[in-house]
Amino acid sequence: MSEFNLTTILLSNFSASKQADDDSREISSRLGFTANYQLARLALGRSLGELDFPDSAPDPRGRTIKGLQLFGGEDEGSTLWISLLVTNLKEHSQKVVVTLEIFQKLVRDHWHRGIQLLLVDWQEAEKDYKKFVEILITRRASLPYKDSDIPELDETNPMPKSSALPIWLALGSLVDENIEARWLMNGTGYAPNIALMGQVGSGKTRTMLNLLEQARQQTNAPIILLDLGKGELANKPDLIKCLSANVLQVPEQAIPLDMFQRSDAPNSPADVLQGFRDSFQRAMQSKPGAKQLDAFREALNPLFNQLNNRITLQNIKQELHRYYSEYKKGEVDSVIATINDLIQFKLFEPEQSPEEFFQQSWIITFGNAQETNKKLSAYLLIDSLHNYLKRCQEAPIDDKGHRAIRLILAIDEARSLLAARHPGLSNLLRVHRSKGLCVMLASQSPDDYEGAADDYLEQIGLPICFRTNATSTKVLNNMFRSVPNFSALEPGFCLSVLDGTTRKVRAF
Repeated sequence: MSEFNLTTILLSNFSASKQADDDSREISSRLGFTANYQLARLALGRSLGELDFPDSAPDPRGRTIKGLQLFGGEDEGSTLWISLLVTNLKEHSQKVVVTLEIFQKLVRDHWHRGIQLLLVDWQEAEKDYKKFVEILITRRASLPYKDSDIPELDETNPMPKSSALPIWLALGSLVDENIEARWLMNGTGYAPNIALMGQVGSGKTRTMLNLLEQARQQTNAPIILLDLGKGELANKPDLIKCLSANVLQVPEQAIPLDMFQRSDAPNSPADVLQGFRDSFQRAMQSKPGAKQLDAFREALNPLFNQLNNRITLQNIKQELHRYYSEYKKGEVDSVIATINDLIQFKLFEPEQSPEEFFQQSWIITFGNAQETNKKLSAYLLIDSLHNYLKRCQEAPIDDKGHRAIRLILAIDEARSLLAARHPGLSNLLRVHRSKGLCVMLASQSPDDYEGAADDYLEQIGLPICFRTNATSTKVLNNMFRSVPNFSALEPGFCLSVLDGTTRKVRAF
């Protein structure tokens, strides 16, 4: 085992794979590089910019280069290069003892992958030097979002300003071609929304989180991640750091959002109240009748017409009890019983306006929440987001039709929302693409979309399905243009639709 220190590294030999070496020759000549280390450094940087750890290079048979030439001297940044590589290794394998041999392999793996990624970029740029540089600068060199960053706002537009750039998401590698599988998130002619499906343990949540991290790095867009399952996403420090997210665990912590903010538009109070009534009755275990819903509206109409009032569940309870006491002589029905149950928990507190809340990233989990609490909280947040986006201007578009992505809503274990056929979710999928919204839905099966509104299916731009025993022919035909066999998929493999064709992808 060789000694690992700066002097040893600079005097040792490093190499890429034979394949990477061969591929480097064409790129080097086209880019005007005259030395092997120039492209090698570019490849290392390109690979280090990826979220995942590189696979092992196929061999070590590329041309060798001394560490001093590859990394430069101390005054040329050699210690920075070495620190970045070692940090990357430790992030993915904290217990590994770094030796010279391990470090040489680390360099080789990143070098090999970086060349393959640069080849893809070169092909995407149609072998045009200016386009290639533009891709590297605008898409591959996104700076990380800082907690202290304050989005720039237009006084007439509550959305942060953002740039319109093509956003490519890496899904893994195409099985039949062994090349990277990528999807243009904001391409023209389809929605930016994603449906991820697969049985428990298949990898759908892992893939969704990877896509969210990629989107965050490229767009800096706020991400609202709802975990409607066991609440495990609140315990992922790397994810929290990458998204710069605030973490809330409902009902232990209240969502600090003014769910019922009304605008000064003439119909705004009525629209907000109608949305709340619809969400409330969908969350109830015992569905209310027409007379109960009418009483619900009558009771709360004065409260919701007070534009400067921030409404709480306690306010709603008081108004309902007042109305029932006056007009129904204290009758207790399912509406009153439900609000009495809900008031025991602080599901939300109107501390922040939607403009404040939706400019931040949040991971909101409901692991310990009762079903009614979970549903109502999610429904109200979706309604609030819909009303907020209605007030926003359209997101900018570049000259090639790429619309800026300004906000991402991701829902893990979305089955209950899909089954409820909540109109707010339909609105987010169908209406707000022009505002720069992307919706990601993760559920256990394509069957979860059976019976959902047709526009749910029409607004899915990218379906990703891991192993599942799905049977809904209509849903599968709509998403995949066929009925493939998902039950035979191996762990880590999925089917997706890229460029209009169903493709098998190795996701991890």
